[in-house]
Amino acid sequence: MGKPRKEHPEEESIFANNPFIEGFFEWMDSPEGEKHREIYNALSKLLEDVHLDASERKVIWPDAERLDIEQSVQRIQKRYRDFPRGEIEEFMIDWIDMGYEPENYSPAQFDELDSLTERWVADHLRNAKTSKKRKRTRHS
Repeated sequence: MGKPRKEHPEEESIFANNPFIEGFFEWMDSPEGEKHREIYNALSKLLEDVHLDASERKVIWPDAERLDIEQSVQRIQKRYRDFPRGEIEEFMIDWIDMGYEPENYSPAQFDELDSLTERWVADHLRNAKTSKKRKRTRHS
């Protein structure tokens, strides 16, 4: 039997004295962080019964309305007028790309879903970037 190992007080958690973590917690306690949590919680709840048709690039709402990302953002913004459009869109994109997890999918189905949603999100972001460039005029 060996000796019990001594704990080394100099070996601290990666969370101790970490400026990034400390800054993140400060931000979470700020009014902006609280608003972000409010948006995240509301949209998480709202999307619980929403599904995707990734091959058709549609968000399927509980009332069976099939909308693209932009239309879905507009739908959400009508309900939550004080939520910034950009945060709603960012949440939708993250949910489509990483948060949507349908029940009873096989590994192969999840792989296909990942492939379809990655392309969908990439195309949406590319098109959004292009349309922002087009909105500019020589006077802007």
